[in-house]
Amino acid sequence: MDLGLKDRVAIVGGSSRGMGRAIALAFAQEGANVAISARTESDLRHTEIELARVGSQQHVLAIPADLSVSRDIRRVVRDTFNRFGQIGILVTHMGYGPPGRPSEFNDETIMGALEDNFLSSVRFAREVIPYMKQQRWGRIVHLLPSLGRRSANGAALSATSQLALVGYSKMLANELAPFNITVNNLMSGPVKTDYLTSAFESEAQESGKAFEELMKDTVTTIPMGRLGKPEEVGDLVAFLASDRASFITGTSVVLDGGMRQTVT
Repeated sequence: MDLGLKDRVAIVGGSSRGMGRAIALAFAQEGANVAISARTESDLRHTEIELARVGSQQHVLAIPADLSVSRDIRRVVRDTFNRFGQIGILVTHMGYGPPGRPSEFNDETIMGALEDNFLSSVRFAREVIPYMKQQRWGRIVHLLPSLGRRSANGAALSATSQLALVGYSKMLANELAPFNITVNNLMSGPVKTDYLTSAFESEAQESGKAFEELMKDTVTTIPMGRLGKPEEVGDLVAFLASDRASFITGTSVVLDGGMRQTVT
């Protein structure tokens, strides 16, 4: 399906591996210009090469950066605009907060989690909005991942950051709708990535359970009976960034194989 993204310019944060890389690849396959950014330069360069094979080197820009730092966010946005002359799509990728009991976090830990996740996404959006307003077109998608196994206590700061961003995105979507700019969240369930594997391996060591048992326990909570695929995340984000999704804004789309059982 041609989503009409050819020659659009997309910035994808946290795009050196896993779901971020799959999102960048989905844009490249649609003919978009893609700026990718992440902390680890070696992984970022591998993704850059992969994207260039799909499109061409001139349509890819790799920018090593720490996206929890304001000046790095500004640099990514500035370099992208200088290279491609426009910015139409932003995809942010929220990380995971440190585990622990809600009542035991100190202020420094709480503020650190909000800084790395919620505020970094807010700052990124704030930097690209003027470019989107000028062209009266834009798409902002926040990726909010879940490992699917963390207890309510263990996911307290991740949940706090995600809920804050969901609320902020709703208000931002209302503000930007007159400019033909949409703002949405993609809430993913467990997706088969290196990060998920690493998290399960760590949990196996701590709990004494076998890795395979933990994986099986997770899959049994998913009605579809399997983990998600990174390319499924990429395809859905590309759709949300297209004109085919122009009437979808201010919402959170769930991609979890039916794991979430609520009706709202």
